Amino acid sequence: MSRIYIQRDHELDPRTLRKRAEKLARQLQEEFGGSYGWEGNTMHYNYSGGIDARLTLQEDDILVDVKLGVLMLMVKKRLQNEIEGYLDRHLA
Repeated sequence: MSRIYIQRDHELDPRTLRKRAEKLARQLQEEFGGSYGWEGNTMHYNYSGGIDARLTLQEDDILVDVKLGVLMLMVKKRLQNEIEGYLDRHLA
């Protein structure tokens, strides 16, 4: 198993931050399939092919923790680049 862990500071209000995180979740779902849901300020995304991710929205920062199964190791860099790019453009 491999992990992607990303932390980004932000200055967004909670409503805007959540809307943008929701858009990221939809992009992941379109790209890889799977499903997502919210538990408080944490979005959980799961793809049975080997992605288990949490995006936690906090007052001053965003935490992304992704666990990748063996089958997803070949897309790790692409996935990490997409998440980082989206965070840098829309959330941080």
